[in-house]
Amino acid sequence: MFDRNAISPGTDFMFDLCQQLHFFVKYKVNQDPLYQNLNIVVTDGVVPGEGEHKMLDYIRNLRLSKEYDPNTRHCFYGADADLIMLSLLTHEPHFFIIREEHIIKKQKNGGVQRVELTMTNNFQLLHISLLREYLLLEYKLLQGKMRIRFDIERIIDDFVFFCFFIGNDFLPSLSALDIAEGSLDKLISYYKTCLPLMTDYITDKGTIHWDRAEPFIMLLGEHENEVFKNRIDEMKKRRSGPRTVTISQDTSKLLGTSE
Repeated sequence: MFDRNAISPGTDFMFDLCQQLHFFVKYKVNQDPLYQNLNIVVTDGVVPGEGEHKMLDYIRNLRLSKEYDPNTRHCFYGADADLIMLSLLTHEPHFFIIREEHIIKKQKNGGVQRVELTMTNNFQLLHISLLREYLLLEYKLLQGKMRIRFDIERIIDDFVFFCFFIGNDFLPSLSALDIAEGSLDKLISYYKTCLPLMTDYITDKGTIHWDRAEPFIMLLGEHENEVFKNRIDEMKKRRSGPRTVTISQDTSKLLGTSE
C-alpha cells in the first residue's frame, strides 16, 4: 500500500516527482508548440514554502517591475479557501480562481457532526473582481456615516483580518464561530457596526492595530456568550427529552423481566 506521508518535501518519492516534473516541462517546451511561447516557472518541493504563497510572491515581484501591466489577468487553480483571501490581498483588479465542485453533506450522529466531501466532474470559476464589487456594495452605504475616508482596499484588508477568527490552515477557529452557523455573516455585520465609529482602519500594510480592533472584539465576545448559551440550552433540551430503552429477549430473561 502507498503511504500518503511520502507526499511531503524531503522524501524519496517527492524527490523523484520533482525530477520528473522538471523533465516534463523541458520536454513540452521542446516538443509542444503551445508551450514554446509560455514563461514557465517551476518551484518544487525543494523550494521552501506553500505553493499559494510562492505564487503570491511571484505576483508581488511582477508588480514591482516598471514594465508591469496593471490589466494583467491572473488565474489560480485550487480548492483551498485561502486562495480567495490571498487573491483579495493582492488588490489586483483581474483575478480568477478555478476550483473543483464539491458536494458537502453534514450529518449529526450522537451529537458529533460529520462532514463528507464528494468531488464532482464540474468546475467552478470564481471572479475575485466580482467579490470585490460585492464587498464594495456591502460597505459603501456607510460612506457618509464614517469618520474616516472610505477606502475599499483598506476595508478588504480588514475583512481578511477578521476572517482569521474563523480559522485557516495555520490558525484554529474560535470555538464559537462556525461558517455553517452563519458566523461569517455575523462578522461582516459587526464590522459594519464598528466602521462608522472607528478613527482608522484595523490593519495598515500588514500591521494589526489591536486598539482599533478592540470594539470589534468586544462585539465578538458578546456573540460568543450568546452562542454558548444557545448550545447549552440545546443540550438541556436533548437530555430532558423522552428516552426509549430497548431490551433484547435474552437480556430480559437474565433480568427476570417479561418481554
